[in-house]
Amino acid sequence: MPFFSPVSSEQFVAPPTPQTAVVSDKLAALSTDEPLPEAYQVDRIRLLAQSPRKLHLYWEFARDPFETLRRAFGAQAARYTLVVRLIAIETGEVSWHEAAPSRSQWFNVQPDEAYRAELGFYARGRAFIRLFSSNVVRTPRAGVARTAAVAEEFHVSPEEFARVLDEAGYASDALEVSLEAADMATHDEATRAIAEMLGGAHFTEMSEGNLAELRSLLAALALGMNADDLTGMLSPPLAEWFGRVQREHSEMLRAAHVLEILRSTLGIQTSLIGFDEFDEEAMRRVARFVVGASRVNMPRRPFHIWMPSMTAGIFQRMKSER
Repeated sequence: MPFFSPVSSEQFVAPPTPQTAVVSDKLAALSTDEPLPEAYQVDRIRLLAQSPRKLHLYWEFARDPFETLRRAFGAQAARYTLVVRLIAIETGEVSWHEAAPSRSQWFNVQPDEAYRAELGFYARGRAFIRLFSSNVVRTPRAGVARTAAVAEEFHVSPEEFARVLDEAGYASDALEVSLEAADMATHDEATRAIAEMLGGAHFTEMSEGNLAELRSLLAALALGMNADDLTGMLSPPLAEWFGRVQREHSEMLRAAHVLEILRSTLGIQTSLIGFDEFDEEAMRRVARFVVGASRVNMPRRPFHIWMPSMTAGIFQRMKSER
């Protein structure tokens, strides 16, 4: 190995050349975000489940479909509109929506249901012209699964789980779990009884999904959500009942009245921090029932919830005292 004395000029590092600055400029240019293209020139459609009550659809065209329509129908093409046909696979229910110019769209749907979307042209009195058919997606179920953990260290009672949610700030979720615990103890009688107190109508047939939806609705009402904002998010059976309550007993849907029913029927105690302090947007973030699209269910603390250990006997005693 050659030896260099401390004064050797070969120990000195040469000064940077102008090429270093050129390289830095290129790196700076590479770090600049490129704008996303407005179109990808491909034919595709995709349906995604965002939450139990929200679906998102997006699509692209390789070429303008209206040009093909005009060539085929001439002046009659002006009668057609680009629409989305949303199909609930198991029930066969179909809803029609005008397609958004942005080529992406949100839809209010029901939990634990399979859906497919079709994009095409529609004109009154004419057959639907399907262009694309999406994949099939199933929305998650709403509410907490009733299957308990087998291992003792992971087993948490509904009452304990509701307390954890309440302390974490998820008031709507805590209230729903409290209602679900009451239903488990009373063989689904608790939620039905509360609904009857609001609307005076007795529910004879109601699936587990309908009951979960009803619990979400009650929690949203208790948190002060506007009843008109909730109507379009309900399944047909519940929407029919809720519409009748709005027409005949609208005063029963006030948050204070719903909370009083929960207190007198189930012993659920609440400590309000004043609904006047929360605007509508804040209440939307609290109430999970209406959360969807770009909204995020951030923890908020409009009130604390205290729920007694629910048994069928407590429920019956509270009913008799009314």
